Amino acid sequence: MKNILKSAAAAAAAMIVTAVSASAVIIKADETIPAAPAEEITMSSIGSVSKMFGTAAAMQLVDEGKLELDAPVTDYLPDFRMDDSRYKDITIRMLLSHTSGLMGTTGEDFMLFDDIDPAPHDELLSKISKQKLKADPGEFAAYCNDGFTLLELVIEEVSGESFAEYVEKHICDPLGLTYTGTALGRAFRSPYQADVFSSYIKLPADYCMASASGGVISTAEELSRFGKSFFTGNTELISESSKNEMKKKNIDKEYEGGFGLGWDTVEDKDYEAAGVQVVAKGGDLNFQHASLVVAPDEDISVSVLTSGGNSGCNELFAKALLDIALEEKGIKVEHTAVQPKELLTEVPEKYLALEDIYADSSSIYRITFPDRKYMRVENLCSDITSVNEFMYTTEDSFVLMDGKVESGKAVQAKDQTVLKVTSYNGKDCFVYEQYMDQGILGAMSMDGYLYMREGENKVSDEVQKAWEDRNGRKYYIYTEKYSSVMYMADPFIKLSTVPDVPGYTNIGAIVDSDRITYCASFPGTRDLETYTIIKDGDVEKMKAETSNITAISEESIPVLEEDMNTIALRTKNAAWYKIGESLGGKVKTLDIPDKAAVYIYDRFDNLCYSSYMDGYGNNVVFPENGKIVFLGEDGGKVTFS
Repeated sequence: MKNILKSAAAAAAAMIVTAVSASAVIIKADETIPAAPAEEITMSSIGSVSKMFGTAAAMQLVDEGKLELDAPVTDYLPDFRMDDSRYKDITIRMLLSHTSGLMGTTGEDFMLFDDIDPAPHDELLSKISKQKLKADPGEFAAYCNDGFTLLELVIEEVSGESFAEYVEKHICDPLGLTYTGTALGRAFRSPYQADVFSSYIKLPADYCMASASGGVISTAEELSRFGKSFFTGNTELISESSKNEMKKKNIDKEYEGGFGLGWDTVEDKDYEAAGVQVVAKGGDLNFQHASLVVAPDEDISVSVLTSGGNSGCNELFAKALLDIALEEKGIKVEHTAVQPKELLTEVPEKYLALEDIYADSSSIYRITFPDRKYMRVENLCSDITSVNEFMYTTEDSFVLMDGKVESGKAVQAKDQTVLKVTSYNGKDCFVYEQYMDQGILGAMSMDGYLYMREGENKVSDEVQKAWEDRNGRKYYIYTEKYSSVMYMADPFIKLSTVPDVPGYTNIGAIVDSDRITYCASFPGTRDLETYTIIKDGDVEKMKAETSNITAISEESIPVLEEDMNTIALRTKNAAWYKIGESLGGKVKTLDIPDKAAVYIYDRFDNLCYSSYMDGYGNNVVFPENGKIVFLGEDGGKVTFS
């Protein structure tokens, strides 16, 4: 059966991703997987499933009496400081359960193509010392990469070993994980690295520089073998008491996340109904994705690794394999089908007082109840009109509709989304339950806080005008390393003010003429940012303070004309150009040195060329009214002819 499952896994995984690289393995307590021939070994970055390696390392140190879960981080990292006195209350447990109150991700040079750089690890304490917390430590859970990079530093301080060395010596070697390691350790540029794709374009592997957060690389076989160490009664790595601590839900409040220690989820209603506890962890880099699903009491571990798709689909497939293995043991898991809601044609009067401006971590919304017939949610920051309509139900909730309610032809959306009203810290909020249909794999379910009431944010006319003058302006990333994935995945920030709602932009609430801060801070709000405008002569820049990434305004980008055929490169200082009329439509041959890269975008900022695209060569068309960015290190130069 194991071989059949492995074959089915590879076939089905390929169906759910947008590229061709996929592998999956299921392991039971009484099974071992023989060493695969070299030509069959496939290694992939496992993204945030790496956090389980960081968690295992921490719990080993707990078992040895070297680390206490409820001790302050400062007991182990005396150099840890923040611009917020509450940091002293952050404990090791809070790092493991995403409840520290840290902003999220200090993302500078966080993910790189075919390159490694220890700076995100080495410079974290310096960068985080300038940050504030978004909440009291322990107040709520919100996914946090920086928490696990801090944990990585703690593990190194307590053990006296680098995290890469610790993982290899204390986790991989005892379990016989020959190929598993970190990008900053033995796994970088492995000859067994799986092919990586974006829209069927082959790319070099992307690596995460924060090892305990997302930098571990493994095979599906070895990741499943690692999952075995969490089986009940298996003490190869950590004690039974530590494993039990890991699979407890750390904040047992509805809609506030189901994190254990390390695990994304430690509860699943469908499996609980069958008497089975399932714990799961997913991980995503930009182009590589992973899921690890373990049923500890049933001795089953499943992993799925892909290039393309996402960790959510990987988890659904892993659970489909888990269901087969459970059925072999006589355990039948019934996955409840989503049932349509019973609708009412009138919204209760009590909800009319909720009409106002709301925010989530990334946008601003206006919520109204037209003629009390339905709830209308308008995204005020979208480039095009974006409105969702919800009808009231007999369960005192609102369900998403497809079509216009007033047409009389609207039907409940296939991907059911249900909103309910609650409050958090005295503010009105909406929470959600969503079920996304993934075809034969079933439904992906999510829940949490969604919108928080913000109301007016009063600013002076002068301050408002400063941001209105920037409305529609784009700012292009320019302080990332030449190998940064951001130039392909997320090269610019577009700033928009909000029509008829002064005091807000699409990236947050206005503070003054040069500062914007995040709006909502409630359970689940991850990676919050504040932004500062910087003037350097005639050049305007925008700095994302948490990420520590700076971008240059479109108006400050010079024009590249045909008489310019050599571009000098500078370290972490991107040379952006608008493609001038004399170059538009022409084919040029680029001479790009080592440790350098070139990206070309069309007039709409869609990527048309990167020197990282396999097989695209160096003969490229310069699109009319497009942009080009030259990246590299001091002393280098790119020429084109």
